[in-house]
Amino acid sequence: MRSLNSLEKRIEALESSIPFGADPLEFAISNLSDNDLGLLSEYRELHVAGFDTEEVRDMMGSESYDLAIAVMQKVNDDLERLTAPPSRKLVAGKKMRAVIDGRIGGTKRQRKSDPEPDMGIDNGAF
Repeated sequence: MRSLNSLEKRIEALESSIPFGADPLEFAISNLSDNDLGLLSEYRELHVAGFDTEEVRDMMGSESYDLAIAVMQKVNDDLERLTAPPSRKLVAGKKMRAVIDGRIGGTKRQRKSDPEPDMGIDNGAF
């Protein structure tokens, strides 16, 4: 069951990706059915005509009004999903894990206990 849910999420992610430069609102609206578009159009026309929410509900009927609100919520959810930045999990690679563990190159980190000996070489005296 877990693999089926994972597969569904991957398919949804592939289907939901929008082409570069496309308008997310146009993309979300293009996925709506004709019935959904009709409900949105009716709601918008009544709202633009100046009717308040209760008047729009009375004119459309409760069922159609609720469906129109559900369609708007779906479009809003699609917009949020399409415009959200991708979530990336940072996973340390083998080399990074070796550095973190202090084992890069197969050696262990050692503390400097004695200062380096002075060999009498002065690099700045030319």
